[in-house]
Amino acid sequence: MSGGPVLVKMSGAGNDFVALDREQARRIDGDPVAWARRVCRRGLAVGADGVLFVEPAGAGRVRVRFLNPDGSEAFCGNGTRCAARLAQRRGYAGRTMTLLTVVGEVEAVVEGTRVRLTLPPPTDLGEIALELAGERLDGRYVRAGVPHFVVQVGDVAGAPLWRWGPQVRRHPRFGDEGTNLDVVTAVENGTLALRTWERGVEGETLACGSGAVAAAYAARLSGAAEPLQVIPASGVPLEIGFPGEPGAPRAAMLHGDARFVFETELNDEALRGFD
Repeated sequence: MSGGPVLVKMSGAGNDFVALDREQARRIDGDPVAWARRVCRRGLAVGADGVLFVEPAGAGRVRVRFLNPDGSEAFCGNGTRCAARLAQRRGYAGRTMTLLTVVGEVEAVVEGTRVRLTLPPPTDLGEIALELAGERLDGRYVRAGVPHFVVQVGDVAGAPLWRWGPQVRRHPRFGDEGTNLDVVTAVENGTLALRTWERGVEGETLACGSGAVAAAYAARLSGAAEPLQVIPASGVPLEIGFPGEPGAPRAAMLHGDARFVFETELNDEALRGFD
């Protein structure tokens, strides 16, 4: 029937992932990148915002590789929290651990069904005005592990993310790597509503951890007080903090949900018949 890996479906604040431990990753037949592209296809396979490969890397240390649905490698804040929970469940580490990611070492503390991450500090790349097709979009360019263009809007629910997202994602201003797009509205003191168009997914997702960090940092630079709470499209809140001076934080703290959804053996039919 199968012979393929046993996979874990996880969700971090609404971002959903396929996660594989070391033993199950070894059961992938062929190129992991091609496998990730196939398994993430919604409607044809499992469907996910990305794939996590999680393996032990020494005492209290865990290696995490994240692949987007298009197969590109990136950093994912919500996925990294899920990786920490899987690592603890598999016995790779206790409730505190160091995760080895594409952006370097990330400290994690598992607190039941929630995980607190200490991330490298975000970088402010300045305010930018973009010319789109017949529109001008003003925002702040922030690197929070990956690039984000953060735009403040009056009504996050009504923002035409479907129209802006593809244009901003590949705008020449952001070079070959492109950027994610975040639209954000301050709904009350210390709380931000957020929607994100993610590169690699090439569409809107229900949540984005690095996007939440970028949006919170843009708000912090504009004078918002901590603690900051970000409510993504899923409605599941994320808590963000920046120890240190606003313009030069020592780190970014990302705290939020990381849940197990199901664990199952993948049928080999799920990956047949499409690229």
